[in-house]
Amino acid sequence: MEQGKAFLQFSQQKPRWSEQVEWQQRDEKVIVKIRRSDWLGVLLRWLTSRPVYRQIELDEIGGFVWSLCDGFHSVADIAQELQQRYQLSRREAFSSLAEFLSQLQKRGLICWEEANKE
Repeated sequence: MEQGKAFLQFSQQKPRWSEQVEWQQRDEKVIVKIRRSDWLGVLLRWLTSRPVYRQIELDEIGGFVWSLCDGFHSVADIAQELQQRYQLSRREAFSSLAEFLSQLQKRGLICWEEANKE
């Protein structure tokens, strides 16, 4: 029963881009630029007087998911879009999406909006 409740709560969460990232769409790919805040980034910013970024290139599916992490689409909404666009089963869409969002969160690229916030 707890698993079902946890799944329901997760599926209602709304991921959104972190304020520390910039991104742009290039053809079918998304380029995410992350401002470095580690000691090396601080040192380089001090030496060069400009922000230092790391870049991550997302493939077509990653870019598609990224574009929906706007704070308005819930995890369930994004999973449904994945199912329809890429002909995935519900289980495949949710498990892949959960892993991808977990990686984005660990890297500080996304945060979560409250489920009832509109």
